[in-house]
Amino acid sequence: MQIKLIVLGILLITCTSGNTYAETKKQYIEELEALADQKQLWLERQWINLLHYKSSNRKLIGGNNHTRSSYVDDPDFFLSGDDASNVEAELKANLAGFFTTAVSDDKHPQCRFPARYNWLVKQLDIDLDKLPNPDCALYRQWRNMVNANSVVLVFPAHHLNSPSSMFGHTLLRLDPPTAENKTDWLSYGVNFGANVPADDNSLLYAFRGLTGGYPGQFIVAPYFQKIQEYNRIENRDIWEYPLNLTPEETSLLVTHLWELKEINFDYFFFTENCSYRLLELLEIARPSAELTDDFVISAIPIDTIRSVQNGGFIQTTHYRPALASQLKHQLNKLPDALHPLVADLAENPANTDQASFRNLPSDQQYQIVQAAYRALRYREAKASRNQIAAKNSLALLKKLSQYPVQAPLEFTAPISPENSHQSKRLSLKQGRDNDQNYSELEFRMAYHSLLDNSHGFLSGAQINMGNTAIRYYDDDNIKLQRLDVADIFSLTPKNAFFDQLSWRAYGGFERVQVADNRPLASHVTGAGGYAFELDGGTLFTLLTARIEHNRDFDDPVELALGTQLGWLYQNRLGVGSLSASGLEFTGNEQRLDLTVEQDIVLSVNHALRFKADRRWYNKHTANEFSLSYHFFFR
Repeated sequence: MQIKLIVLGILLITCTSGNTYAETKKQYIEELEALADQKQLWLERQWINLLHYKSSNRKLIGGNNHTRSSYVDDPDFFLSGDDASNVEAELKANLAGFFTTAVSDDKHPQCRFPARYNWLVKQLDIDLDKLPNPDCALYRQWRNMVNANSVVLVFPAHHLNSPSSMFGHTLLRLDPPTAENKTDWLSYGVNFGANVPADDNSLLYAFRGLTGGYPGQFIVAPYFQKIQEYNRIENRDIWEYPLNLTPEETSLLVTHLWELKEINFDYFFFTENCSYRLLELLEIARPSAELTDDFVISAIPIDTIRSVQNGGFIQTTHYRPALASQLKHQLNKLPDALHPLVADLAENPANTDQASFRNLPSDQQYQIVQAAYRALRYREAKASRNQIAAKNSLALLKKLSQYPVQAPLEFTAPISPENSHQSKRLSLKQGRDNDQNYSELEFRMAYHSLLDNSHGFLSGAQINMGNTAIRYYDDDNIKLQRLDVADIFSLTPKNAFFDQLSWRAYGGFERVQVADNRPLASHVTGAGGYAFELDGGTLFTLLTARIEHNRDFDDPVELALGTQLGWLYQNRLGVGSLSASGLEFTGNEQRLDLTVEQDIVLSVNHALRFKADRRWYNKHTANEFSLSYHFFFR
């Protein structure tokens, strides 16, 4: 009987102490919630940022609206369940979650959301002795691996052959303290991108990317992998911008990245894209920064870099030329007459024993061998490695080792992208089309044409998106002159080292010449051919195919084949062009255009442009002359 009474007493004491502990914990959480109510912590900018609530709602901070939607499209990112859009409910759910003992170790909210945890502990001065102490082994291991001390913003330049990167790309580089030794082999890259199935084609990618059909995720991976992908395989110049984040701000950014591990966002190609998400990360690291509020219609990578620069984050700039840029630079240092010798040695390193090579000065021999080695590396990057290429590379390296050690070839960095013209363009045009005067207003959403000021842009690359022109004639007629959905042009001069196809793809609506009339026709046009350097400019010839819907044709839809011959040149005024194009339609209609244009650069974001156009349609002719003013803005 006594034993039963003792056991009963022990159970009663245990239950009583357990209830007392539960009541004490509940009371303490209620005290913290009251303090959070008093401070209205859920309206603090840092809390808004940590939950990625939309920027349009952030402007309501200080108001009474507690409900906001988040860019995050993943229930695993929230603890408040159905109330995830309520910032107050989510804060209190996190607060309760940090005290829970229902889950342990890596699944505990303290381990899943360390940035939120650290912030709430600091804001509410939470007594750590009253909190559970889970073992966050996975987070600790990841944090030791990503031991970042500083952050670099990285901009791989445009890549027209990849729809997701035609505007360039941005990512972050996380450098450990050892990066002070000028090595980034231990650094990690932070990339946000769409999770695209391997079997999706370009058209499907474009549709889903524009409409939010893909989830987007942050990926943290070794930075050298990105260098291989962008700099060596895709041959994209890389611009690196060290940021002035403190170690504490860097630590906060990295801690939040753990919270985003395998978390899905909606992904939109023009707005909620790789660059926009990085701005959000920087706002989390430095809550006083306002980087995302200006990007409502579009967030083009180079514009976001300008935003980071204007926000006072960027310390300096480092240029990392691609293999193609290195080769072009070294070839420019050599006389044109020696370029065939470089190409020959890349194929036959043994020819260094020939008199034509041995009779050259020693320093010139070194430069030729080094250029041949770079040419071989460039070709290897574009194709699968083979034994012959590997053997030739080794032979050229051995030859280089026979010369005295020379200073590395210095690369003169081009104008950095953030110093180029802004991406949107508004144009005012005054002109005369045959016997009618007109005024025209044109708006282009993005981003650069071949005739625009080329400083800071990839040479020979054109990307026009959302270009719309409205024309007003003297007889009070107002007409849609053109609407280009997309106009992409890649112009790459062909020579012994670069054998890339030049191409153009564009489509939309435009006024075309048909007899004495200019109806609005819809079309899709593609062209391919070659370009060659000529007298400081680029001569190009293209074969063209076009599908056009035109109400003045006998058939509503006709196919046309034709050619285009053009010359793009640079002079002291700016960029100019001469172009002649002809099309033969399946309905036996012929169309010929001869165009002369000259851009006159006034300043980075201001230009004038003169255009003269002579058009033929069967036996009908027309002339047009215009002068336009172009203003570039964000």
